Formats: sequence, structure tokens, C-alpha cells
Amino acid sequence: MVQLLTLHHQSKWHSLIQNYWNAVSHKDFAVRFKNIKEIYEFIDLGKRIAILKETIERSFQKHEELIKQEIRFNLQNWSSDDTSDKTDKIRDKYLDLIKTELEKVLGNNQSTMCEECMKTHKVRIDLEEYLKNKNNEKLKQMLEASFIRKGISSESLDLINKNLESILKYMPNKGFSDYERKQKVEQVWNSLRNHILSKEDIISIEKEIDKEVENECTSPYMELIHLNALEEKLKNLINKIFENRAAKYFYHGVIRDLGREINYIISQLNFSPDFKWNVHLYALLEFKLKMIEFQKDWDKENTQLGMLDQKKDEYLNIIDTRLQYGHRLISEGHIAGDYLLRVIHKLAMNAGNRERIDEVLGLSWMSNAETIRLKYFAELASQVYIGNKNEAIEYFLYPQQNIETWFKNQVNGHTSGKPRKKYEDTFDAEFKRVFQEIRNCQNFEEIRNFISDYMTQVDNMDYKLDLNRNQIITESDLNILRENIEKELKVKRNSRNEPFKNPSNDKTVMGRIGCTESCFWCGALCWGNRDHHTDNSSTKTHHTSHQPRGLALVIIHETGELNSASCHDLGSTWNVFYRGKGPINWEVAKTIDFSDWKFDAHCNYHFNDLMRWFFAWLHQDLVEYRDDAIQASYDKLSKYYCVELDYNSIMSKLIASIK
Repeated sequence: MVQLLTLHHQSKWHSLIQNYWNAVSHKDFAVRFKNIKEIYEFIDLGKRIAILKETIERSFQKHEELIKQEIRFNLQNWSSDDTSDKTDKIRDKYLDLIKTELEKVLGNNQSTMCEECMKTHKVRIDLEEYLKNKNNEKLKQMLEASFIRKGISSESLDLINKNLESILKYMPNKGFSDYERKQKVEQVWNSLRNHILSKEDIISIEKEIDKEVENECTSPYMELIHLNALEEKLKNLINKIFENRAAKYFYHGVIRDLGREINYIISQLNFSPDFKWNVHLYALLEFKLKMIEFQKDWDKENTQLGMLDQKKDEYLNIIDTRLQYGHRLISEGHIAGDYLLRVIHKLAMNAGNRERIDEVLGLSWMSNAETIRLKYFAELASQVYIGNKNEAIEYFLYPQQNIETWFKNQVNGHTSGKPRKKYEDTFDAEFKRVFQEIRNCQNFEEIRNFISDYMTQVDNMDYKLDLNRNQIITESDLNILRENIEKELKVKRNSRNEPFKNPSNDKTVMGRIGCTESCFWCGALCWGNRDHHTDNSSTKTHHTSHQPRGLALVIIHETGELNSASCHDLGSTWNVFYRGKGPINWEVAKTIDFSDWKFDAHCNYHFNDLMRWFFAWLHQDLVEYRDDAIQASYDKLSKYYCVELDYNSIMSKLIASIK
């Protein structure tokens, strides 16, 4: 981390000196000198916090895995039939463990901090507390889900065994045919699923949402219209509602919370009641679709039926194996071998996924939000330069949506052989270790204990060697069990070609892109770190390198031409029109309705020049997307430095910044 901060420190001052020099060429350079250092210090603090967030998140992830492994290990011998008093004691023990481990994440020894680190110390304290509370809630939910999952597993295996006992009692000497065995497998599985289904009070999530909508929202003005300016913000409302919750699932009152957010947005609109209710309806329809998907994901991990369905492949294999070999040491050896291979595969997949994520995070253009944006805009510029303007126009119309889609495609599309090699190496090493451990076991208890401990290495493996503890295991029995475990390991050793997870699903990877909120006036993306709007300090304010407003289809009210000025170019006498209001003085508008944004010049001249270049090349095409707009005049383009910009010079500087 020290090395990262040192490199960042050097880069900062190199860029700062460059921009001081560029400021001299402007007539208001005295004011600009003061603003340059101020905005750079603000940006620098944000970058340090981004690094700090990533470091703390990694610490939490490490402690989270330690907690989960401890819980998995100790729940091996817990049964859903245990008394509620015993269960409560276990739960309390692990709630204390969660609290203790989260307290360990980072110390607060100020004496070891350098002067630069002290600047972020107060922010770190607030940040730690926020992340601790968020992770605490997540781990508590994980603990409750572990109890449910363990209970379901124990109950399911008991039901499978009882069903199989009655079936095996009447199994012919020659065994079942493949067709008969397939029928019996389906019979046992359907019986098990119906039993679990009968225990759950399942209410359609669609009906739950509709019921809350009926209670919270009633109006005669409900007609869906196409919403342009608000579309992106309304689509992201559901993410805003859940950003401070540990998980995304339906809760009573969520429609009320959604309505509060919608009302906040439309309170700033000076439009008719009909239009405002159309906004409500559009947001509710968007919310409903996403909420159904969120709830499906939640149910899969947190309901009895969802947990059972995840284990369908495991349970079908258990049923089929026992019907094939009989409920004997032979079948149990094959089942144990299959579960050992499942854990080996999962450990290897975890290693491969981590390798893939680390490789993406190590890409030169992935250093921070700034280098990511520069890479994206360099690609758009190269397309515009050769006449392919559609992708760039689509971006400027819908900035957040398009850069996030591009970013996910970039990180998910990055391929190399390293993750697969990591998988193969881990699989081979674990396989050899497991095989040798089974061979080294001297008695049944050692085999049982090794398998039980190995199951705790990963999530959602609840298998226990299923033999009667009162059964006397002879030397011959032990050999039969070991031989069939080894046979299963050898026969099914081949690693599985399962695809790795997309890096875009990783929070750290997505954190690198930073905040993707766009300026209402010019459409420029915020340059803050991801989720910085939840900060308790000044860094919660959005800031950006503002661009010509015409890129966001903003016009000069008097003439109708696309506006060549950037937000920081507007003077204190300028009047603006927005959301059905106006004319309103620009300084008043900034204070009243846009106080969550900074409008100072960002002073990244290379980037400013690139955005002006885009406007010069695209303004004639952009007028097609607004009926009352005309293209920018040469006088205005010239006044705001949108002419005589050299593409090759801009690109060479941008490419140098990315590397």
C-alpha cells in the first residue's frame, strides 16, 4: 500500500505541475492557480480513500472467511433436532465471534502514520465503522442461513435414507434395471421436495409487490409514457434503496421507501400531476422487474426450498448410488469419494476465480477510475476519428449505462491461461493430498474425521460419512470403504471445465470504475470513488471534468443552438432553465438544486481538450436527437476552445496517461 501511495504521490505532482503551466495561457490564470491546487487536493483525498476502501474491504473478506470456516466446522455436529436452548447458545457464541473478528480488522495506532496518512485518518474511522456495521449484518444473515442449510441437509438425508430403506428392502437379487433405478430416483427426490415445499408458506413476490403498490400508491393519473431525461435515474432507484442493506430481498415498506425516493426526484420537477404520476408508474414497473430477480437470488440462498434445489445434483447422486450398490460400505465409499471431489473442485475454482480477478486488477489501465475512463474515451475517439460516430453518440446520450456496460465487457472479456492453470495446479495438489490422507487413515474414525474436516473448507458441503456409530467396523470393512473411496477418486479424477466467474461480479473490480453518476447539465461522469456519496465528509460531493453542455443536448435558451460552454465556464450573471423552471440565476441554481456537485474547473487540460474535440466532431449529429436544437455556431465553438484541436496530439497524451 505504501508503494501504491508513493507512486500515486509522484504522479499527482507531475500532473499538477503540468496543469499549473497550462493555466498560464488563460487570461484568468491568477484565479486558476488557486483553484488548481484546491481541486487537486480534493481529488487526491478521494483517490486515497478509494485505495483505503479497497484495503479495508480485503481485510473484511479475510476475516469473513475465517468466521465462515469456524461456523462450518462447528455446525458439523449440530442437528436441527437439538434443543432450542442448545441452538441459542451456539448462535450467541458465533454472534460474539462475528463482533470480535470485525473489531480486529484494523487498528488505530496514529503514532505509526505518516503525515499524508493522517489526512485520511478521520475518514478512515468513519469508513471502518460504516463497513463494520454493513459486514456485521451480512455475517449475521450468513449465520442464520447456515443454521437453515444445515437443518435442511440433515432432514433431507434422513428422509432419503428412510425412503431408500423401504425400496432396498424389496430390491431383487439382480438389482434394478437402469430404467427402474431412474424411476426410483425421481420418486425419492419428488417425495423429498414435496415434503420441504409443504413446510414453506410461499407467497408470490409479484402479489406482494402489487399489494404494497395498492396500499401506497393510488392516483387517477397512471399512464406509461416514454421518459427520456429521467430514465437512467429511475432505473437505478432500486440500487439506491438497497445500497445500505446487507442483502437485496423484499421487505414490507420497500414500496414506501421507493415512493420517498421518487417523490424526492419529482419534487424538483415543475411539471403537471399527470407527468409526475407517469414518473411514478415508470419507476414502479422498473422496480418490479428487478425486485423479482433480486428475490429469486435471495430465495435460492436463504429459503428451505431454494437450498434444497441447489443440492439436487448431490442428492440425486446419493439416491442413485445407493440404489446401484445397496446401502452398504461400497455405496458409502463412492458417495464419500464424490463429495471429496466436489470440495477439491470447489477449492480449485476458488483459486482460479481469485487468479482471474487479480489478473484483471493488475492491468495497467485498471489502476483507477481516471485511467479506466481515459481508455474508454480513447477508444470512442478513435472510432469517431474514422467516421464511426454511433457508439460515441449513444454514450453521450446515456453515459452511466454505456460506460458500465463497456467496462463489464472489458473485464469479463479479458482472457489468459493463468486462471485455468491455477485451477489445474490447485486441483492436482488437493487431489494428491486427499488421496494420501485417505490411504494413511488407520481406522474408520480417522477417515470419518478427515472427511468431516475437509467438508468445512468450502461453503455448502454438509456431507457426513453415513454409517451407524454403533456398527462395528472390521479391518475388512475398512478396506472395502477405503478401496471404494479411492476407486471413485480415480474414476472421476478429471477436472471439470466449469467457467470461472465474471470479474464484474467482484466488488473490488467494480469499485475501480468509480462513481458513474453524470452531471445533470453536461453529462460528464463523476470522478469520485465508488459509493463516495455515502461518505460523511466533503468527499461525498460529486466532482468531474465538466464538458461542453451540448454533449448532453443542452441548448442556449435564446438561440436554440447546442451549448459549447462547460459548467465551469458559466458566469454569475448566467440564467438557466431546467425541470420546467426558469430563468434562474446559475449561482442560485447551483446552491439550491445542485449542491451535491462541484462546478469548479477540474484542470485536467488533456481531458478537457478531448471533450471539446468530441463536441466539435459530434454537435452536427447530436442536433438530430433534440427537435428544438440547432448546431453550435463557429463563434461559440471558438469562444469555448472547441476549434483547432489536434486529434493526434490529444491521443498521444491520453495513451501516455493510461500506460
